[in-house]
Amino acid sequence: MPGPDAPNLDELAAAVRADPAGPALVHLWQAVYGLGNWWLLPTGTVADPRPLVGVVGEQRFLLAFTSETRVATFAGAREGGDTAAGTAAMAISPADLTGLADTLARGGVAGVLFDQGVLDLVVPIAGLQSMWARFGAAA
Repeated sequence: MPGPDAPNLDELAAAVRADPAGPALVHLWQAVYGLGNWWLLPTGTVADPRPLVGVVGEQRFLLAFTSETRVATFAGAREGGDTAAGTAAMAISPADLTGLADTLARGGVAGVLFDQGVLDLVVPIAGLQSMWARFGAAA
């Protein structure tokens, strides 16, 4: 759970939409990469869970979420989804997900899409390492 001084991702994203070239973009990515975990919605089986990959504009994206609440809300809104309160989510650290970049690329994943329908932040798979180096590793 973020502390009271944690940046508000929604406010930062709104500032970026208002001024895409402004300083809020750096603050937004610092906040996203500063999270202890990102959350993924599992698909597959209990014995072999796999993170949900969505198709946007004919490209495959790993769907990642910035909070347990966001992943539960997304899961509950999906057609045939269970109630948000009963959603199982997989947590992964930004460093660990960055370490999977080559595997994701080999699987045809173009990027990571954060909080689809809310923030809609995208990191291309080819950019995961450099984004981690800039915003995560130094944090």
